[in-house]
Amino acid sequence: MNATIIEKVIETNGPFRIKTVAGDVYEVPHRDFVAFTAKKTTLVVNFECKEKEEIAWIPLLTITSVEAANTQAVAG
Repeated sequence: MNATIIEKVIETNGPFRIKTVAGDVYEVPHRDFVAFTAKKTTLVVNFECKEKEEIAWIPLLTITSVEAANTQAVAG
């Protein structure tokens, strides 16, 4: 996945969903829950799982789509 595509979705400041090649799905409520690493090769997502705060490090190469709220998936 291209970082520019993800940045455009983040700029909307709305909720979106990230899907990976492994079938993992990450729900991002808004931009405060996501960040890029310095070289923009990995996306860092903060999420809650079983009432615990978790962090996922997702290499951009493994992201298959980003779905903004009420829109179609954007494939990379």
